[in-house]
Amino acid sequence: MTPKTIVVTGFGLFRDYKVNASWEVARVLPETGIAEELNINLVTINIPVCYKDIDQIVPTLWVQHEPALMVHLGVSHLAKMLTVELVANGHGYCGMDIHGSGPDDKCLINNEIETGLKVECTDELDICTSRDAGRYLCEYIYYKSLSINKNQTIFIHVPQLDQDNTAQKLAEKLKCVIGKLLEQVTK
Repeated sequence: MTPKTIVVTGFGLFRDYKVNASWEVARVLPETGIAEELNINLVTINIPVCYKDIDQIVPTLWVQHEPALMVHLGVSHLAKMLTVELVANGHGYCGMDIHGSGPDDKCLINNEIETGLKVECTDELDICTSRDAGRYLCEYIYYKSLSINKNQTIFIHVPQLDQDNTAQKLAEKLKCVIGKLLEQVTK
């Protein structure tokens, strides 16, 4: 059986972040043995915190890799654990990216897209869910992917790294979440 491709993105540096936990988790994810355990082809990508880059990179990732699952990660100072975002909005973005730019107004639509993936908070997974991804690049990248395929896209906020939430520990938890999500995709 040909391994399914899973694309996991994390973001680069922005604002006063010296380390972006989302990229650190994505970067160490291969070290968890996820590819072998889940029989997948894992692709990890570092995305610049830039609206125009997202507009170009996201559709390319879908065409180039034809992923069974697209997992976008972002860091949130509010997150205390892996926080699975359930919806993304196509409007209301006011935060500027690393180049001081906002999204192209032509691509903004006053609607909301909900992921088709089912995510349940359980002690086993040690996650929570949210319906507010923050109207910044995290929600923007999520909206872009949901617009392409809402049944194979998820966005997960990761907490800032500390003693309890190391990149390695969060990557192990992410591996479990991806395993559960992979059971839902039929591609």
